[in-house]
Amino acid sequence: MYTRILTNLFKMLLLALSINASAIQADGSANAQAISASSGPAIYEAMANNQAMAENVELFGRWYNGPVYASAVAGDHVFFGSGGNVRIMKIMDDSRTSSPEWIEVATLETPGVVRGLNASGNYLYVADDSGALRIIDISDPTKPRERGRVDLPNFVRAVSVEGQYAYLAAGWEGLTIIDISNPDQPRLAQSLKSVGYITDVHVTGSTALVVGHKSGLKLVDVSNPMQPREIAHHEMPGQPHGVYASNQYAYVVSLDTAEGDNVGGLTIFDISNPTAPKRLAFQQLIYGAERVWVEGAYAYLAGVANDAGLIIVDVSNPLEPLRLGTYKDPTCSESVTISGSFAYLAHGDRGLEIIDLSEPLTPTVARHLDAAGHVRGVHVVGSIAYVANGYTGLRILDVSDRAKVKEIAHLKTYRAMDVRIDGAYAYVVDDWAGFKVIDVSNPAEPREVGKSDTPGYAEGVAVSNDFAFIADGAGGLRVIDVSDPRNPTEVAEKDTDGYAYDVNVSGRVVYLADGDNGMRVLVASRSGAAEVGHFLPDRKYFQVRGIDVYGRYAYLAAGYSGMSVLNISDPRNPVEVAHLDIPNGARSIKVSGSRAYVGSRRGVTVFDISDPTTPQKVDYQKTPASADRIWISDSSIYVAAREGGLIILGTEDQPNP
Repeated sequence: MYTRILTNLFKMLLLALSINASAIQADGSANAQAISASSGPAIYEAMANNQAMAENVELFGRWYNGPVYASAVAGDHVFFGSGGNVRIMKIMDDSRTSSPEWIEVATLETPGVVRGLNASGNYLYVADDSGALRIIDISDPTKPRERGRVDLPNFVRAVSVEGQYAYLAAGWEGLTIIDISNPDQPRLAQSLKSVGYITDVHVTGSTALVVGHKSGLKLVDVSNPMQPREIAHHEMPGQPHGVYASNQYAYVVSLDTAEGDNVGGLTIFDISNPTAPKRLAFQQLIYGAERVWVEGAYAYLAGVANDAGLIIVDVSNPLEPLRLGTYKDPTCSESVTISGSFAYLAHGDRGLEIIDLSEPLTPTVARHLDAAGHVRGVHVVGSIAYVANGYTGLRILDVSDRAKVKEIAHLKTYRAMDVRIDGAYAYVVDDWAGFKVIDVSNPAEPREVGKSDTPGYAEGVAVSNDFAFIADGAGGLRVIDVSDPRNPTEVAEKDTDGYAYDVNVSGRVVYLADGDNGMRVLVASRSGAAEVGHFLPDRKYFQVRGIDVYGRYAYLAAGYSGMSVLNISDPRNPVEVAHLDIPNGARSIKVSGSRAYVGSRRGVTVFDISDPTTPQKVDYQKTPASADRIWISDSSIYVAAREGGLIILGTEDQPNP
């Protein structure tokens, strides 16, 4: 049996090496066993016939839903972010029960991603991770409206308000101070980059406490906000992530190192002398926490990984913290806000948990509010968008009106990373849970009908005739026979030396985006898969994350190396004909007609590829988060923008599909 398989593979390899480019891309039957691709030249020809995208690409619509990172409470209202939304609930006391009711009363859509919230007086201050501080008027919580904003660099992670100033944890921009005395015209007052990369900030009196992954705990004198100055620094192991100050103490939560040095947990400092903080105690966790809130005698930790959920620690004696109760859930927590006897746990993809704290040893969930996950992949058919939505699974959206996207249905899977539609079925790659087949003949009632495990972390998928090709992370390429959708069966595989992120099938050739190991070219049959070509230049940061094939060219999104264009007339010998730098790195790519759309960590760059050897940049559209994948349908550009939701781009003269 083993000899026969080797013989078949050898014959297949000889065939692949002997046929020319036109034969490779044709629909002929030179090899009866080879897996042909109906999505090869025919689809590319159809795409070429579409009207080429023009310059001046604009935002046409957005599905704003996303993970919950932050919450805030003001009076009898709760505010929490969900992707680009600020959702607002009223707390209704019910005399018939011991627990209040929480009624959602309003939603405000914002252009970015809500990463941090702080409610003060009539205003809600939003740390927008896409690069802004937004000031929302909440004097009437049922009618919130934006009053002012300050545009900033990306990665605004937290906001603390003291007096007439807002203090932002702004990543590599350090501590950023905004004058908010006029909410209609807030302005940048000062930045202190010397504190390094910071993820959280808490201001108490005239002292700002900041923490960051490699910055430890730093104390900054902000008695004069126009001249902030660092007055103390305490090195910390691991990855300090969140900070809170109460009375004369500072509480810092950190994550463990990648090496597992057991340094993740809660550290308590005496800051009675801000110029000389003194470490008092450490409460170790398995991995750690991202945020902390202190109320009275208790510290509440938003745990992640093996500590995911809410952890309650008695800090009445700062020298001897004592761990009490835990609410556990496998989804990582992001932050926590305490008000009265309830904790509002920002629970990422899972949503918002309202947890009853009346029994600190046994906290229980009083209310759960769903949210969406990270949009990792999208495939649009007609007016229906099928969205791979991370830990929440498959979302099905009506995009007939791009300005008012509506959700039709939702099917939970482990962690949907990408999706392709073929006929009545959606083929979903589900991270370590492998591959799922979902019946979407009725989009309002999706049903899982088949599944197949894979050895790696399934990242990308392409479907051709009765076969699904899976980019399986460290598992390389997996080929699944889906002729019987209820019984998908692996028929071929090829382990690679890289990490497979994406896959594209053209004719009878498979192109695999293999991360640091470049682009691999393979042919596959029922008896196996064989590599026939490989492209890996000697270039710094070259990491193929995305791939699209159009005619005689392959277009690569190659990470921080940028975009590469390869002539694949001879797939055995791909030749680079163009290379361009992409700010913030190239993560995804899609070609339509004479345009290539390249997704980066913060936007989509449009290139004119009328001559593939000399691509010309013609437009750029910023996105609120990383553009992980791109789909073109009816001349609209659908961008899977992770926590930023689904972004729909187009031009002014395009009608709704």
